[in-house]
Amino acid sequence: MKRLVVLLCLLFLVFPAFLFSQDMGGWVGAYGDWKMVGDRLVQSSTKAGMAQAYMRLPQSGIMEYEFDVKYVDGGADMFGAFGFHIGINSAAGGKSWGNGKSFLLWLTLDPKFYGGSGVYGQAYYSESHSVMDIVHDPTVYELPMDRLKDINLDRMAMYALPVRVRVNYNTGDVKVWDPAIDKYYYRFNLGGPIRGGNYISVRTNSLATSFGNFKVSRPSSF
Repeated sequence: MKRLVVLLCLLFLVFPAFLFSQDMGGWVGAYGDWKMVGDRLVQSSTKAGMAQAYMRLPQSGIMEYEFDVKYVDGGADMFGAFGFHIGINSAAGGKSWGNGKSFLLWLTLDPKFYGGSGVYGQAYYSESHSVMDIVHDPTVYELPMDRLKDINLDRMAMYALPVRVRVNYNTGDVKVWDPAIDKYYYRFNLGGPIRGGNYISVRTNSLATSFGNFKVSRPSSF
């Protein structure tokens, strides 16, 4: 389970390729500085806390999300975070702590507060736009130092991290494929069935990021 944080590093954005064209006009910027740059969706503010963009996307059964993420700016001060909400029943239209009834998969960088490597994967249950709580000890899923030692912020913007995530809304099971190991995935459970939802939401905290090559599908099996 400690490898869960490696999975959460990958989680960020989903895109229904079968419903929307490459201009991604279905995304709505609720808070932060969201815009299209070429064919990528970018949140360019390094100051905005709780920045988010949402999209209407009915979710139920088995869903698979694929995309890639690129670092833009904001990590030099060793404080920032990103993640995404799945299964949102009613999306927040502005700055908010939670996001309706949903789950948030989150990766945070904050060594001053948490200690250790400072990079931790976290999962939250959102009850409403203003009420959201972490579902486990916030330091359980630490990304070890040896996975971080070769990271160079000056070169990170050159690379796109591929992401593939599958969620079974009937059971709460989640698979996240390792981008570096072929056909290898990590599996965990969010605590039981997920009620589904009408929206997804991309979130950042004091971090500028870009996303592209989005696709959503409904596999026949988990």
